[in-house]
Amino acid sequence: MELSKLQKTLLQQRYLLKDENKNVIENSDQMFRRVANAIVQAEKNYKCPYETIRAIAEDFYQIMAKGLFLPNSPTLMNAGRKNGMLSACFVLPVLDSIEGIFDAVKATALIQRAGGGTGFAFDTLRPTGDMVASSGGKTSGPISFWKVFAETTNAIQQGAHRRGANMAMMSIYHPDILKFINAKNDLAKFSNFNISVKIDDKFMETLLDYPDVPHRVMNPRTEKFYFLPRTIDIDNYIIDDLLPTGKIDIPCYTTSEIWEMIVKNAHATGEPGICYIDRINENNPTPNMGRIEACNPCGEQPLLDFESCNLGSIDVSKFVSEKEIDWELLEKTVSTAVRFLDDVIDVSHYPIRDIQSVTLSNRKIGLGIMGFADALIQLGIRYDSPKALDTAVILGEFIQTTAHQASEKLAWEKGRFINYNCSIWDKKHARPMRNAACTTIAPTGSISILTGCSSGIEPVFKFAYQRSALDGQKFIELHPLIERLSTTGGWMDDSVREKLLQGVSPEDIEEIPKELSSVMVTAHQVPPQWHVKIQAAFQAHVDNAVSKTVNLPADAKTLDVDEVYKLAFKLGCKGITVYRDNARDNQVFKAVENNTTDNQPHSLKPRQQITTGKTIKYRIGCGTLFVTVNKDENGLCEVFANLGKAGGCPSQSEATCRAISAALRSGVKPEILIEQLKSIRCLSTIAGRKTNKDIDVLSCPDAIATALQQALGYSEQSPKYSSRPMCPECGFTLRKEAGCNVCDNCGYSKCS
Repeated sequence: MELSKLQKTLLQQRYLLKDENKNVIENSDQMFRRVANAIVQAEKNYKCPYETIRAIAEDFYQIMAKGLFLPNSPTLMNAGRKNGMLSACFVLPVLDSIEGIFDAVKATALIQRAGGGTGFAFDTLRPTGDMVASSGGKTSGPISFWKVFAETTNAIQQGAHRRGANMAMMSIYHPDILKFINAKNDLAKFSNFNISVKIDDKFMETLLDYPDVPHRVMNPRTEKFYFLPRTIDIDNYIIDDLLPTGKIDIPCYTTSEIWEMIVKNAHATGEPGICYIDRINENNPTPNMGRIEACNPCGEQPLLDFESCNLGSIDVSKFVSEKEIDWELLEKTVSTAVRFLDDVIDVSHYPIRDIQSVTLSNRKIGLGIMGFADALIQLGIRYDSPKALDTAVILGEFIQTTAHQASEKLAWEKGRFINYNCSIWDKKHARPMRNAACTTIAPTGSISILTGCSSGIEPVFKFAYQRSALDGQKFIELHPLIERLSTTGGWMDDSVREKLLQGVSPEDIEEIPKELSSVMVTAHQVPPQWHVKIQAAFQAHVDNAVSKTVNLPADAKTLDVDEVYKLAFKLGCKGITVYRDNARDNQVFKAVENNTTDNQPHSLKPRQQITTGKTIKYRIGCGTLFVTVNKDENGLCEVFANLGKAGGCPSQSEATCRAISAALRSGVKPEILIEQLKSIRCLSTIAGRKTNKDIDVLSCPDAIATALQQALGYSEQSPKYSSRPMCPECGFTLRKEAGCNVCDNCGYSKCS
């Protein structure tokens, strides 16, 4: 593959081996050789001849080097390293005891230290205020223990500025469900967790047929049922505040009101998502081994307790030529990829013995696709069209069928997975299989950048991006497919680039051939129902699940979210997430606005004679910055900043602090100021972060915002406050794609 500047940067920052001084010591070709040679070692376990092993290693290398297939990031990063963990997805049980909870916390730390993501179901824990027999006290509830997992993730760093991703799930019938649904209304909390509510068919049937029935919950410890009174304090209620089932003499939350709460929060922040748990267990390949109760961080990989899965994706756009798919090459690539992923299971290091045991017993793999939107453009098909649905069905069915055939062939060659006799493959299909499950559609943020294609099955988000380099240079980068097509067609110039960057529809750009521009649609041009239809079309032929985000315009209503969630259930999706454009941008302002009693301008209060505060030291690119935040009886009132040595821009810092102090004494909420200052970047500080671990801010304004946060009571280990998630590597705003936060400037992806 010919690599762009972004691809080279991504490889150097995240994937290529480095020496003890952090100097890169391999190139992309050597990386693919390293990975291929490490994975093929599994073949020795099955007494494979040496020449055959060499041929298999070459096949592995070729599909990666040509960009036809890439495994998940942990495999690219860790293959060939000592004790390299190669799987990306894990689910851990959270048992209802102190020992069980903290065993899971320890396991989380070990997994995330090695680069994996973890999923949890917290509905096994007894509700807030329930009895603890061993101590005679009462439990603080699932949310309080959930916080321990979040802080564990904050403390475990996965490489430079990178921390792990998690999924928290809870049954709609747990007594603490109201707390769970609203847990991420404050976006500074649980920022390293996606959350999803587990909803069964019974709830949806009740919602559609009897929406005004009071919603009933159950204490998992006692199995007693309760109703949720509308009078309870959602943030602080305990089990004793609930109404035992029987005669209802006070108003209680109904099924439709619980649903509306989920929908309104998803509209506001993008969370919670929904997991249709019965759909997942209908397709559980090993039902005798237990129910599936949780998924990995982006929801595409339902797993049993202590189960892990390694993922990989095929760039289907690489198989399109002259508006035709090369099915023969695709079949060969799928077969090679299945063998590759199966071998990963054998050579991977597992940080916990239980995970190794369950993983080797079921041997689940997750082969998926990326570049689907690019393939449609090359085929001359609009994303939001019946032809796109047909293509999704045909492509999904072909890949699933071929993957199953490859797994069956491996079963004859190497043996069936250990739990085969407890699986649907034995009881239902009477078909030998090497792997309990074969296909998944996962987020492909980083690896799709490396192959130069659209992410997963998502539509293209934009056809042009303005990116910023560390030296301050700004440049327009086209979506790779459009770059290739325009080079061939000869229609690209600076004017077209600028129009694409400004969001002008390709159909309104005369230079772009109409045959092409008519199929160049972006994520926000695709009606929400077509997002869901495409997801459902693939889900029909995917063993595990599909990770996808339904992009909604900024002016979308809660009714739009309601319709998306219900359509996903109707069409057979296993889960669904939405994200409304700019949903989080104005969250802080909205909260402040709702608390404002008048619209009159605030007067500047005089500075009191005595104030109290503290001074915090920060390392920045040009030295040490000391930031002092003072309080008076009304709250935060002033800020000072001083450089510890000559250099920097003291006059600008003084001006910034004067303006902040005036704003604070005029009644402006500190949260608004934090929102404006957070993640402002300084080139010298950004450059310094590469070599100086003590620099954990992005600029003087970012340091001042951090000091304000701490003065407001945020712990030093808490995530930096911002209503919009910001990229930890370049400071740009992250956006939601396939259930994961991704950066369009530097290619950072939290989940892949």
